[in-house]
Amino acid sequence: MIIKEISEKELDALIMRMESAIENDISITKEDMKLWLEIGLSFAQLNEHLADNDITLHKLKKLAGLVSSSEKLKGSEDKPKLDKPEKQKSSKEKEEKVVEHKECHHKLEVFSKGDVCPKCGKGKLYKYKPAITVRVSGNSPLVSTKHIRERLRCNACGEYFTAQLPKEVVEDGGEDKQYTYSARAIMAIYRYFGGLPLHRQESVGDLLGVPVNASTILDQVEKVSDAGNPIFNHLKKISADAKSYQQDDTTNRILSAGKVMIPDRRTGKPKERSGVYTSGIIAEVDGKKIVLFNTNIGHAGEFIDEILRNRNANAPPPLIMSDASASNKPTVIKDYHLTLCNAHGRREFYDLYEHFPDKVKWVLKKYGIIWDNEEKCTGKNAEDRLKYHHENSLPVMLEIKTWGETMLETKEVEENSALGKAIKYFIGNYDGLTAFCRF
Repeated sequence: MIIKEISEKELDALIMRMESAIENDISITKEDMKLWLEIGLSFAQLNEHLADNDITLHKLKKLAGLVSSSEKLKGSEDKPKLDKPEKQKSSKEKEEKVVEHKECHHKLEVFSKGDVCPKCGKGKLYKYKPAITVRVSGNSPLVSTKHIRERLRCNACGEYFTAQLPKEVVEDGGEDKQYTYSARAIMAIYRYFGGLPLHRQESVGDLLGVPVNASTILDQVEKVSDAGNPIFNHLKKISADAKSYQQDDTTNRILSAGKVMIPDRRTGKPKERSGVYTSGIIAEVDGKKIVLFNTNIGHAGEFIDEILRNRNANAPPPLIMSDASASNKPTVIKDYHLTLCNAHGRREFYDLYEHFPDKVKWVLKKYGIIWDNEEKCTGKNAEDRLKYHHENSLPVMLEIKTWGETMLETKEVEENSALGKAIKYFIGNYDGLTAFCRF
């Protein structure tokens, strides 16, 4: 028997017709009866397959009409699985995420449920699935509202009595402030998240009829910074006793930043520095993650030193995950577990695939096992996850290390070649790269 495939739209229409028939005590059409019979027989057959355990997940989807019967051929299995593809979202899903829908309900004024159909004059109108029209409109990021407050004045003493502003207006910035908290936040988001310079915000405001000059925007953004800075400092203080840290650097630019003399963290001697970086740290405290960023002339190691200076002396050694760069290592504490990022370790090989396809393909397949093991640990507690990786991932990491040592010892790979350097990176940082199997 062929399983009946029916679209969501067709099923909704069928259900509506059935509900109308029940509500109005009328019979359904012969076509609808056949359709219900086919659906019932389809599910009966589906149930039979399930009872016989003769069905796979993919077959189940096909039988339920969730996937088409025809399938496209997949890519060649000979190609290495370089990166796990992310699930692509449809344009509709992206819109749903980006656009916050504000619902407006519109009532039919001319007709009502139960009225005789004005077209055929025979049937009666029944409630049906509403028609939905999505309209996306544009507004200025800043909206200026003039509040005109009624005032009364005593003709004897001259006292004024003024209407109060609504509670929601007062709460958003106070009664006597021109710029609300939400307006300041939007200015800051456009500047530091959207990357829109202050003078360009001024130009856009002029264009949209809400002019605010760049110097005023700067003043308002500074107020946001002043309000957020105590929170930032408090989060750094809480992060000092974190169980683990993840950190990394990325280059950035501060136009006014020039060369400065900064004491070396290890020797204390002044050293000329000019590199501007944004350092990011994720600290795990009591099962929650605190995300901190700092942009200045300095590295992530200096940022984590700033945090760890306030660490409780009795706190256990933290886990610190980063790449193998010496500039990321802390200096204010010596008792810590350094766990290195395997995404960086894998990338050392991944970038060389075009030049050494056979050898790199083998390494990437081994790393693919590590990635799969991590997926299998989803939902496991920390202890079970560690045990699983120790039993299943550590032997694979050892395989890569042994393979690399053999490649260098037999001279099959030149030590100073790009692949040789990638192998030496893995071997030299093996303890840190396998820390996820030990801590």
